[in-house]
Amino acid sequence: MLALGVDLVEVERLEQLLARWGAERLGRLFTPAELRYALSAPRLAAQRLAARFAAKEAFRKAIGRPVPFRELEVVLRQGRPWIVWNGGFYPVSLTHTARYAAAVVATEVTPPPPRPGPSAAPEG
Repeated sequence: MLALGVDLVEVERLEQLLARWGAERLGRLFTPAELRYALSAPRLAAQRLAARFAAKEAFRKAIGRPVPFRELEVVLRQGRPWIVWNGGFYPVSLTHTARYAAAVVATEVTPPPPRPGPSAAPEG
């Protein structure tokens, strides 16, 4: 089954976290490589971090369960962003402006088993 995850983040939230916590404490949410990439362009740092945060949230929504943020990493390979998790690469689409960052993830998941109980057939 194809599962989609979408997330939208206000860039201002990441600007506030950067100002309050500093880059080092953001290591609870982002990998060292993600922080290096974002901070390599100071004017875009909050936008880049917001996009990566959105990607991680979108991935968690797509797979239907929580995953610690540090287990997920957004990497660029051949000019495209990917989520890396448990050795697998998952395509992600990112976009950001000065105000918002968004991400979309599509991945294959196993559908849940049917719920036990009465038939869903209409009465009649």
